[in-house]
Amino acid sequence: MAHLLVFVVAPEALLPGDGADWPSLVEAQRRGVGSGVALRLFRLPDDWPGSLQALVDSGKADVVGSDPIEPFDGRRSRLCDAVVPHFDPRSLWIGVYAISGSEPVAGDGHPACRLTISSVERLDAFPLREAENETCWFYPTEDGAYLSWENQRRLELQPGVLAEQPLQAQPIPYQRPDLHVLWSLMADDRSLTCVGLTYGRRRIDWPVVAAVPEACATWTSFALDSMAEAQYRELASCTVFAQDVFAQDSFGQDDPGAVPGAVG
Repeated sequence: MAHLLVFVVAPEALLPGDGADWPSLVEAQRRGVGSGVALRLFRLPDDWPGSLQALVDSGKADVVGSDPIEPFDGRRSRLCDAVVPHFDPRSLWIGVYAISGSEPVAGDGHPACRLTISSVERLDAFPLREAENETCWFYPTEDGAYLSWENQRRLELQPGVLAEQPLQAQPIPYQRPDLHVLWSLMADDRSLTCVGLTYGRRRIDWPVVAAVPEACATWTSFALDSMAEAQYRELASCTVFAQDVFAQDSFGQDDPGAVPGAVG
């Protein structure tokens, strides 16, 4: 037998109970979280002589978030490439399910789809706001100049699983205190933003089935100075547009067909 912990974030009324089948878990997650933001962060060279507007005007700071800066110091400029689902701990619940089934077969996709499922047990369900909280650093912490690219998008997520080794040969112990909601300041936010969840100090991944980006993205140049009173300082911001809406499968990839424009 193989065993899997599955996490579903959705309104309380949508969370299936004991004996649920896999399609009901998938549907609950699909209806529970439907949007997010794609974020890329880029480091700028020290004493960089350019400007964000020049990158936009030249097409290097484009709507799909291509690397606008050539590699320097022997490394590429991109520091972060992430999609942050819009988890709202104030209104959503989390359900935790133990799934077991026959030994996994070879294949891609969600780990649950590699099982012949024999049992689905709901281990827990509670408001997300009651989970243990943990803070983390999401934005850069080193002094210097940076660029960020943000694109809002509609998302369809599958139920969450533990990263790296979701399937195990023995039942996976579950304790509610080991489930943490991660919070971080994003740019110059005045309050913390939920940026994900962990269980037992392991990241929970939410496989993306579909992502439909908005046909615009926002580029921001900013500087960090740990010695200044205001450590984060926004330097400039531009919104770039595409003539055509992205294809659904463009999540996390550059779209060579996008044509950028800009407004300051």
